[in-house]
Amino acid sequence: MQSIWSDTTKIPKQKELKGDIHVQNVVIGAGMAGILTAYLLQKKGLEVIVIEADKVAGGQTKNTTAKVTSQHGLCYHNMIKKAGKSRAKGYAMANEAAITAYEEIIKEEGIECHFERLPSFLYSTKEEGREILTQETEAAKALGINASFLSGNKIQELPFAATGAVCFENQAQFHPLAFIKALAEKLTI
Repeated sequence: MQSIWSDTTKIPKQKELKGDIHVQNVVIGAGMAGILTAYLLQKKGLEVIVIEADKVAGGQTKNTTAKVTSQHGLCYHNMIKKAGKSRAKGYAMANEAAITAYEEIIKEEGIECHFERLPSFLYSTKEEGREILTQETEAAKALGINASFLSGNKIQELPFAATGAVCFENQAQFHPLAFIKALAEKLTI
């Protein structure tokens, strides 16, 4: 199946490595993580090259959901129970900071990738899901995330009937390949 992102953004094929080279830092893989790692290393003034076996953003990244969010399913309630509130808060705040970091890179580099801040919803269509969603909402709020539980008429933003939803405010979405293409142009791959 062709990715919607690949249909709308073409990333040029990179030149093959001809012979040996010597650099301070090597990043293996030109997906989202590799490109961001190389970009941030280069911004710190370090010499870096990205090694990719196939093509930039040709693997998992091309099929991403394109959301940048701290909402990763029902994770915070269980994380607090298993890892403790301090560690769960560190995870939550790192993910919240990542949203802002993406936004700052996009603004600083002038990348046209349709970045926008939007709420993210985790919902249930079954009545028994309400309690689990309420627990997740309270856990997220306890960790400093701007979250709320929605029910009844308050779930109007969803295009279908739901018995309840957790809403995380100030999350984001973007066009991941447009973002990667712009950063890849600044790197040696």
